[in-house]
Amino acid sequence: MTEVYTQHTQSLKAFMQDLASALNENQQHSIIAFADQQELSANEIGQLEAMEQMQRGRDLSFVVVSRKLDYESSDTLTVVPSVEEAHDLISFEEMQRDLLG
Repeated sequence: MTEVYTQHTQSLKAFMQDLASALNENQQHSIIAFADQQELSANEIGQLEAMEQMQRGRDLSFVVVSRKLDYESSDTLTVVPSVEEAHDLISFEEMQRDLLG
């Protein structure tokens, strides 16, 4: 199963706080979808990297959907431009886990 967390109209600070809380209870793959024009600071990228590391430690996928953030913004974050691509990537990662596990 995959859980999609979408920012919508929520402030970035509130969204990040809610996301951190939800991920602590989550045992599913996660797609984090930011509003189209949402900019992220280095601190917020660092928070996402910590969340991703926690999810990867549980053998779960963590994919960020953002039009403002690209793959060069972080060495560890998996960033794609659409939710559809995020689902495709998670399917691919699940196949890899099945083959390697």
